Amino acid sequence: MASPLTTLVPTRRYKGPSLLPPNVPDSAIDALETFEYRNDDILIAAYPKSGTHWINEVIQLILHKGDPAQLDYRHRRVCLELKDTHDFSKLGKVTSTIELVKTDPSPRVLMTHLGPSYLSKDTWTKRIPIVCILRDPRDVVISMYNFSKDFKSLESKPVGDDYTFDALLETFVSDEAIYGNWCDHALGYERLAAKGENILIISYEDMKKDMTAAVKSIASHIGHEVTAEVIAKVVTNSAIDAMRKNYQEASKTQDNVAVNFSSFIKTGTAGRWKTEVPEDKWKKLNENFKEKVKDTVFAKRYFPD
Repeated sequence: MASPLTTLVPTRRYKGPSLLPPNVPDSAIDALETFEYRNDDILIAAYPKSGTHWINEVIQLILHKGDPAQLDYRHRRVCLELKDTHDFSKLGKVTSTIELVKTDPSPRVLMTHLGPSYLSKDTWTKRIPIVCILRDPRDVVISMYNFSKDFKSLESKPVGDDYTFDALLETFVSDEAIYGNWCDHALGYERLAAKGENILIISYEDMKKDMTAAVKSIASHIGHEVTAEVIAKVVTNSAIDAMRKNYQEASKTQDNVAVNFSSFIKTGTAGRWKTEVPEDKWKKLNENFKEKVKDTVFAKRYFPD
């Protein structure tokens, strides 16, 4: 079944298993295949709408002693493979992130929505610390639907005009979802972490429950010592309302802010799927995903008996 977005924008597979949207050019996939990391790079891996920019803010705050005034948004990028635009008709005028980061100062906090098979050998030989954030797939699809309505097609027509939540949900459960099936993405990183690769798996839901523990875990994984005072500052300044304020202040005081973050900051809540969508609509996803992730930590977390 075709993705509901493919009726408006072209998607394709290129050098990997996932369907890619048009703001992921082939040239970026080629560049990612041979990408060379700096020794102090940090990589965030996250399926779309799973808290990518939230975890980025947390890491940036850890690196800057919890002080948002020290954050430099002029070099805060979108994912490595992406061109930063919501209007697909303007893609030819936008430079790929993977080119822009070459001149960004260290330490770089890089991000990708892609599965691990797209990452370069340098990722693994240098043991770049990867922080993989996972979110309940039912909340992911709700967030994805709301976010995608802001995109524009190649004809600058709003994507959201021509597809429904039901159509997106049907595709999300299949292997035709943009960026691939959620289960394949999650299991890809989990299996590598289990084999000893330098990957921290952390969940959106656990961060909401105990942010202090999450900050400690992330700081330890990226090799950055933090005091109790810094941890408390990170927790306070990475809250959704604080992030909105930080972004607004940055746009006023920092010239050439790299990304307009306003569209990425929504409600920042967990468990919306329980109240915003009728239970019967989740039947196919629950059955399909539960089978895919059986005998893994994800089954117990998201699909307990």
